Amino acid sequence: MKRILVLATVFMAVLVSCKNEDDELSPGQAVLGKYQLTEKDFSEELDFVRIIELKPGQKVVYQTTVREKGGSEDLGFVNYFEGDFTLENDVLNLNFTKTFSLTDPDISYVPKNELPEIERDYEFADRYAVSDDYEELFYVCPPNAFCAPPKPFEKIN
Repeated sequence: MKRILVLATVFMAVLVSCKNEDDELSPGQAVLGKYQLTEKDFSEELDFVRIIELKPGQKVVYQTTVREKGGSEDLGFVNYFEGDFTLENDVLNLNFTKTFSLTDPDISYVPKNELPEIERDYEFADRYAVSDDYEELFYVCPPNAFCAPPKPFEKIN
């Protein structure tokens, strides 16, 4: 009886202590989700909220919306991009194939459906470093460019 009890205890301990590799997400899965950066210094009246959403199938949506200073409700859009992404050596490469953006400098925001589509014959891409825990994205400044120190996009889901 003791032998069966010991064997059952050892078997349960082995089952509990075994690491199930299926429970761990691959980097391509762990990076999926929404990341947000709120720019509060551009305007005295408005906050600009930038969101990068990484979706299954290596799809990406990037958008900038506007809120009243300190508010939580989006008033409208500044831009909206769609495309795809790759993840290589903890660097996220975003390639945008559709671009919708305000072109009138006198307008701060419009409803999303009023953003004009921008036609272009060149590649539009961004690069972001991914934190080790997949909770933050940091803009990677292109070579020969002058960039301010990057502020992180923080994962919100």
